[in-house]
Amino acid sequence: MTHIEKTGTSLEQVIRSFKQEHKIKDWELKYEVIKQPRAGFLGLFASKKAVVRFELPSIEERVAVFFENLLHKIGIMYDTVAVKKEGKTIHMEVKGCKESGFLIGKNGSMLETLQYFTNRVFEDEKNLDRIYLDANGYRDRKEATFLKKYLSQIKSVKAKGKPVTLEPMNASDRRIIHRFVEKDKELKTLTLGEGEMKRIVVFSAKQSEKEVLSQTPKKPVRKHYPKPKPRQRKKQSDANQNS
Repeated sequence: MTHIEKTGTSLEQVIRSFKQEHKIKDWELKYEVIKQPRAGFLGLFASKKAVVRFELPSIEERVAVFFENLLHKIGIMYDTVAVKKEGKTIHMEVKGCKESGFLIGKNGSMLETLQYFTNRVFEDEKNLDRIYLDANGYRDRKEATFLKKYLSQIKSVKAKGKPVTLEPMNASDRRIIHRFVEKDKELKTLTLGEGEMKRIVVFSAKQSEKEVLSQTPKKPVRKHYPKPKPRQRKKQSDANQNS
């Protein structure tokens, strides 16, 4: 938490200026008025400006406050929200959640929705790439089970130095792979394809994406041609039938 003092002709002007400068929302604004603004007496004395001391929270503190307020509005009871920042990624886990089934949702659907919404709120932050949410260790257990079938392929990239293209996955499963691989400085990932189901290529950090793409076999594109319409026989005129 950083403290910053600002001065201005009025409290409203000082607060508005601080919010705009640091992109602070109303719900995360904390300040203390040091001096109230006063006009000079009969023009004989100089007017006094307002002095306000603000608390400038770190990005992880801002995200945590927003998410805790969100949980409160939903009515979720919990013990703590653990926050950890790694590079430009923030990991948050709700611990001691009394309604973990509701918070997680079927196959993690509720947790995914809250994660998506939280990321959208902070998507303009330059020092933040993504936010991951977890509840009572659910994601860790799910990811460990999911990753088992891909570990041998990922490890082979480090052993052989050749890129590996994984099977098509949805966005949720791709994030698990990206998150796992980004912890290893010797490996990188890129995504191929269009639509919901895309493929992830895992490759050595020593290679460039251009080099990897040249080594990645392209899947044949199936072209679909419209079926020709059956020809309709021309009906003979009544005159021909009677001739």
